[in-house]
Amino acid sequence: MEPYQISRTDLLEHDEIEFTLVSDKEALDRRIAREIADLVASNNEAGEETTLILPVGPLDYEYFAGICNRERISLGNVTVYMMDEYLDDDDEIISEDHPLSFHAFVRDNLVGNVADDLGLTMDSVVFPDPTEPEAVTAQIEAIDGVDVCYGGFGITGHFAFNDPPEPNEEMTPEEMADTRTRNLTITRESTTQMAMGGTLGTWQLIPDRAVTLGMYEMLLSDKIHLTFMRDWHAGTLRRALLGPVTEQCPGSLIQNHPNFEVTLTEIAAQQPLPDVTQAIGDEE
Repeated sequence: MEPYQISRTDLLEHDEIEFTLVSDKEALDRRIAREIADLVASNNEAGEETTLILPVGPLDYEYFAGICNRERISLGNVTVYMMDEYLDDDDEIISEDHPLSFHAFVRDNLVGNVADDLGLTMDSVVFPDPTEPEAVTAQIEAIDGVDVCYGGFGITGHFAFNDPPEPNEEMTPEEMADTRTRNLTITRESTTQMAMGGTLGTWQLIPDRAVTLGMYEMLLSDKIHLTFMRDWHAGTLRRALLGPVTEQCPGSLIQNHPNFEVTLTEIAAQQPLPDVTQAIGDEE
């Protein structure tokens, strides 16, 4: 339980991990938007392409689109790899009419907010293909990993839809780190989290299946930038980044990555429960 006892001050002053504190989610979205826009502009000036892995949900890409529109930053040399997408019962990508469609989110929140002449289209966005999941692995390997992978952790420590192994499934940390893009059944824990945080408790709305990038493709990234903005992230990020590296918390594998940083809000930086160890000790 030791990671949960790490205070806000000690967290932010960590010797080995770069934590940047922002006030709230809007400030976090604005910081990430500025960083991505500056990366694209710098690569454009150098005549280089920009490659990113992005999540759906935690980040609002309207801020990034707004910067690009105001500053006329060309996005014609940008390729975005999305982390995942929901599947229907036939393991086909859900319709864009579905309220949880990640394709629709990207179309409306990212591509649709960028001026047409800046060059970002849905053709610039690569989703993992459930009929050929190995294709995106090959694309990411061909470029030796993307420039930056953005994302956060779920309640189980999952990164994308890479959850811990089920109780009857044996796996080592090395095997978890080598998981590739694949179709899978979403765990009950992650479904519960998403029902509470994304559908106002409408459990039945959440598909049972998804296609996801594996830990392998994301760990190939030149840099990983983690973002945390929810109250329960306070415990999750401490467990994943300051606890043991284990397959039981897939996000913990990022501790082994040579280049990662963390942006978090005030609510995520708070110490989860100062007396949590004592409370658990009393129960035992």
